[in-house]
Amino acid sequence: MTKKHKNTPVKENTKAENTCQCGCETEGCHCHDKADGTIKPAVWLKCGTMLASAIIISATILGVTPCDRGPMRGPADKAAFHRPEKAPKAWRGNEEEMRKFIMQNPKVLIDSVEAYYQAQQAKQAPAQPQELKTAPADLVAKIVNDKTNYSLGNPKGKFVIIEFFDYQCGWCKRTNKALAEVIAKPEGKNIRWIPIDTPIFGDASETIARYVLAAGEQGKYAEMHDAVGAATERLDEKALIEMGKKLGLDTKKLTADANGDKIKGKLKANQEFARTLNISGVPMLIVDGKINPGALLGERLDKAVKASQAKK
Repeated sequence: MTKKHKNTPVKENTKAENTCQCGCETEGCHCHDKADGTIKPAVWLKCGTMLASAIIISATILGVTPCDRGPMRGPADKAAFHRPEKAPKAWRGNEEEMRKFIMQNPKVLIDSVEAYYQAQQAKQAPAQPQELKTAPADLVAKIVNDKTNYSLGNPKGKFVIIEFFDYQCGWCKRTNKALAEVIAKPEGKNIRWIPIDTPIFGDASETIARYVLAAGEQGKYAEMHDAVGAATERLDEKALIEMGKKLGLDTKKLTADANGDKIKGKLKANQEFARTLNISGVPMLIVDGKINPGALLGERLDKAVKASQAKK
């Protein structure tokens, strides 16, 4: 079964540096702690079912009415009990004992709902693997042949991975790290990785992308790309200039290039590539001509590496 990987929707001119948006680096964000970055609707359903069931059961056993706690919204309303005498006959007269038991063993409620949920899940048929779409060959060729794009890994590699990403996107950073590790190994020697800077998290993301591209004007795109990817702090213009200084860059030229029309034009061209390919979020990768939505990690990355070894 193919796992889906969450990606962050593309938005232009957004100011969301402090907002959690599907994999961002906002401090304290755990919205995609799952290994594949996926939040499945079934998880929300499960949590909602468990909570509603726990409320209903505890209200029944304990003789507590939802009305006592204020208005209650959701599917539990119709099933909620408002009087202790509404409890099942077997429980009547033993409410106090049941109350004590539940208060001392609250996990019983969760375990019972969990068992029911798992039984229901077991009845469901497995999802069919999702067919990956093929990217238009002419557009892929245009990106590959565009000399303003940088290549990481083997510049003559036959297996091409094109990545649209944002430096502030958490799943983009994880994908970048994984790809960097792969292309440094013998098994990744046939991979040509073309990163396409596509900033979507507002001005901060655009500033970072401009400085990385500006570092490329001095032959240090890969070094700046790696340095930004490894950074844990928020990167403003001052921090990026200091980063460039540590890499031995001419910081005056770095700043001038980062704020110049050439780099700004490049980012507009990148956005145009994304729009033409109908890319709606990042990370988004074109792996050997196939559009792969979401992060390229785990089994998906392993499969790509094996395919690259067979590519002639």
